[in-house]
This record gives sequence, structure tokens and C-alpha cells, in this order.
Amino acid sequence: MRAVVCHAYGDYRELKVEDFPPTPLGAGQVRIAVELASVSFALKLWISGQYQHKVPLPFVPGTELVGRVIEVGEGVAHVAKGQRVLAIVESGGWGEDCVTRAETVYPIPDALDSGAALHLGISYGTAYGALHWRARLQPGETLLVLAAAGAVGLAAVELGALHGAKVIAAAGGAEKCALAAAHGASATIDYTTQDLRSAGKTDVVFDPVGGPSAESAMRTLAASGRHVVIGFASGKLPAFAANILLVKNVSVQGFNFGAYVGWTADDQRARHAPLLRETYARLFAWAVEGKLRPQLSRTWPLEEFVAAMDALQSRGSQGKLALRIEHPTRSSP
Repeated sequence: MRAVVCHAYGDYRELKVEDFPPTPLGAGQVRIAVELASVSFALKLWISGQYQHKVPLPFVPGTELVGRVIEVGEGVAHVAKGQRVLAIVESGGWGEDCVTRAETVYPIPDALDSGAALHLGISYGTAYGALHWRARLQPGETLLVLAAAGAVGLAAVELGALHGAKVIAAAGGAEKCALAAAHGASATIDYTTQDLRSAGKTDVVFDPVGGPSAESAMRTLAASGRHVVIGFASGKLPAFAANILLVKNVSVQGFNFGAYVGWTADDQRARHAPLLRETYARLFAWAVEGKLRPQLSRTWPLEEFVAAMDALQSRGSQGKLALRIEHPTRSSP
């Protein structure tokens, strides 16, 4: 099959599309013909070997995909051959076929298009878990979302607004702020012209950025506020002032969605499978009902994966980015 292959940890620009042998199918697994696969900041870490959980070499990058099931292994009952599915995987998304364990494969309703389903995957799963499982966001609370025009930021904006929170969206530039407002933010902060402290008092900070922005956002928290760390898209770790945590009675919480989908040494995906199936069924239903508006902003063909990653790293992108995989000469696995 055609796939992007990582033979040695390093720069994603050094990878190439090449012929790669399909993975044999085992019990409890499914084989999926990939239609769309996500482009994300985390993939740079996977490819460079800097992610906390390393995939054995050689491997096909890609941790999130939408496609159609073409083969089902022994013991798999919740998906069937021919079904469209969303899959969250350790590797394999940037190829024509992907074999993965079935615990993190979710059937997509017919009424939901593939691009929307892809955005609902890691982005909305992360936002939902961070806001509801970790921060315990309550209706009427004020939520500050950093990088609010990115894929996970937009998800947090929509889910916060749907839950009845007052959402303040922080993004770089008027166009990105307008996008966040269109997705439910009641107020916006333009990083390029405004200080984050103009948000006033907040109850929850949703932070996929890190760095100095995180330090400023944490200072907006009201008493008993919660700052949830999602990631470090800025490339810099924040330095939180412990005295602020003490004086204001606030907390900094981490949320690692990867722990729920098997991206840790102590693979916990089977343990969390019932919770995630319930969560994605709810997210899919909300999207079909129009309560959520997930969408792809741009796609590239598989061969242009470098351009897609470069666009993401430039920070000029909005929403969800993905690769599209064509299957001109499909044959049976």
C-alpha cells in the first residue's frame, strides 16, 4: 500500500510516500480503508521521537482517521465490514489501509459527513474530557479558551457554550476571533492587540498553548479556578507561579487524552472503551442535531503531507486540517 513511512525518528520533512507492506489482521482488530487522516502538532512529536510513547520503527504516522471497514478480526462485534468509522490509533493513519485494535473505532452515523466526523475525534474528545472530566465546568461559569481558532480550541468553544458557560475566546487576529465568535464565543481577545488579562475573572482556562500565554491566562482565574493544561503548541513549557496558586486558591490540572486511547506504556484503552463509546455517540448525535458544527478547513493529498504540516506549524491555519487518501488501485488485503 502507499503510505508515509518513518524509518528513523527526526524531521517530518525527511519522510517520503512509498510502498509499505500492509499489517496482518489479528483478533480484536479491524482493517480500515483510510479516507481522511488528521494533521496535528502532536504528530511532529511522534515522528521526532519526542512523544512520551514511542512507536517502534518503521511506522506509518497518523493517529486519527476516518474511513470504511474492509476487514474485521475475530471477536469484533460493534463494527462491521462496510461501515464508515472514526478511528483513533497509535499509527497508520497516513496510509491507504490501517489495522488497529477495535476498542477505539467508532461507527459514524450516515447523516454525518466524513470531515465533520474527523474533527469530532481527538479535538472534541480532548475538549469534552478536559472540560467535563477534569475541570468539572458548570453552567454559568466563565471559560477562557486559548488558541480558540485551532481544531481543539474551536471544539472547546462549542462545547463550553453548549454547556451554558460564558466563553471568552483568545486567538491571533481579527479573522480568527470572528471564527471563534461564530462558533459560540460570547467575547473574544485578539492576542495581537490585547492582553489576556482583559478577560477579567475566569473560572476555567482551557490551554493547548503553554508558554507565556499560559502564565498570563492563569492570572485571570478567580478563587477556586482551574487551569487545564492540554498541550504546548507554542513549543514552550509554562512557568506557573506557585505563590499565585496559593494566594488565589486556584489549581493547575493536566489532561492527557492519550491515556484514554492507548498512547501510554500501560495501555488503558480497553478500560476506557465504554466511556469513550458513550462520549462519541453523544458527540455524533449533537453534530447531527446541529448543536455542534465540526468541520475541516482544508485538506491535502497524501503526497503533500509536508505542505500540510508546514501550514499547521505556521500557525496561520484555522480549524481542522487533514490529508485525503485516494485508492486508485485497491485490491484485497
